Amino acid sequence: MPDFIAEPAFEIGRRLEMRGLDSGAWSVALKPAQDPDGALEDFAMDLAAKFDVPVRQVCATGRPVGQLRADLHAPDDDTVLITGLDRFDLDHWRALDINRSGLARRGPIVLWLSAEGLTGLCRWAPNLKSFIGGSMFVVAGHGGMMTAEERQQRLEQLTAHYRMSGEEVIRRAESGALPTEPQFVEWLVLLGRGDLV
Repeated sequence: MPDFIAEPAFEIGRRLEMRGLDSGAWSVALKPAQDPDGALEDFAMDLAAKFDVPVRQVCATGRPVGQLRADLHAPDDDTVLITGLDRFDLDHWRALDINRSGLARRGPIVLWLSAEGLTGLCRWAPNLKSFIGGSMFVVAGHGGMMTAEERQQRLEQLTAHYRMSGEEVIRRAESGALPTEPQFVEWLVLLGRGDLV
């Protein structure tokens, strides 16, 4: 099982540097339940520090897909952190999915999502999700590193609540038998298996 990536901004930056900042790479930052706004600012600053360039935030809430597309392409070579996707319903996700080619750009995109938002993305926008692959990272409450203790505590909570081991979660995900509830999505990401979401 891959090691959990404890520094999401650093790891996203490292992967983007390997691919190239003009690769159009997509990632997901799974935001914390507590103080997501404060964590967002810290995460954006960490990401900007890694690239030594500003990170532009674009809020998708209330914007038609055409406006979001225009925002992503003005300019199209910077790093963009998209927020405001968590309340998207089936129609909104499908509209993004259908327009995925129009959203593609040279610069990297990071989606700032809750576990519920990530579930919606995976359920209703499979083609957009394919842009992301396994590039999903859990962000701690302070926007950066999630300590091994925080990770272990959350994994223990999930194990106790569902009476299931991490290995069983992975087996079920691999066989397609894992429920698509947000907690299972979070669990897979915490286990370093975002590729199974």
